[in-house]
Amino acid sequence: MRLANEKAEIAQLVLNKCAHEVRPAAPWHWHCVVQNGTRLHMAASLQEGFLHLEYRPEGARRVALSQQQALLGNSNLRGGVKLALGAADNRLRLATDMVVLEEKQLHDRFVWALDGFHDGERLLRSPASRHARGAAQPAAAGDLPDLLREAAWPSTERSPSHLSAELDSDSAPPANIAMTENGIAFSVELARPGTADEAIRKALAVFLLTATGALRLVRAYAAELDGTWACGVQVTLPAVPAVEEIDHALAALSIAHRACAREANVLLNQAAACCYLAARDTPTTSDQPEKEN
Repeated sequence: MRLANEKAEIAQLVLNKCAHEVRPAAPWHWHCVVQNGTRLHMAASLQEGFLHLEYRPEGARRVALSQQQALLGNSNLRGGVKLALGAADNRLRLATDMVVLEEKQLHDRFVWALDGFHDGERLLRSPASRHARGAAQPAAAGDLPDLLREAAWPSTERSPSHLSAELDSDSAPPANIAMTENGIAFSVELARPGTADEAIRKALAVFLLTATGALRLVRAYAAELDGTWACGVQVTLPAVPAVEEIDHALAALSIAHRACAREANVLLNQAAACCYLAARDTPTTSDQPEKEN
């Protein structure tokens, strides 16, 4: 309990420095307000050594984003922030997880995440804004090989800007590790639809956004490659992360692959995709965002 109490104290200190109107909601749960281009009401909670931040659009902040647009926009968000779907209400929200190591590290991660919440809130209201900055571009690897050598997961240098690491999941391809302008991206592909079938793409988007909403650190993403999609899961960290954060990133990818790979590939079948969408009470053809209740 002493270690947990120390982490709770660190989380409280950082919240008080980086947020406004911080008030307790339950033990190790808080409500707060952050401002970075816009004012957002957030929920914060400390769970198993991670500070979880979540923003759910309410009232006048209408969501104009479809699930497919969210999946495509996810890999462009800064600060390790993700768009995810709630399993119960099927509504998009923004969230991130930060491992709590010490006060300065958590403070830096919190500040880093604010840009991602700003990106995401703008994307929720205006889907076209995802094209304003474009996808995160590769950057020079710098000290990335040295950082990976200190981690518990063996890695291989594929090129000056890309490395790979084996995951703890049967049949998983190696995780791709690359330095980008947004930080270090750890990614593994799950499925690649061979057609432009809307039901398949929508089912993949709904499933992956829902599944990753319940997983720590990981976000779902899709990339458009020569008219086809590549769908997967990703963790992003700042350019100079702690070794513990790298270890958590690769562990999270392993868990996500085990949890999502089989189901994602089942949804490549159109009949299965349509059945899944029907079970989720989601239209199979409309590309419009779901209505807010």
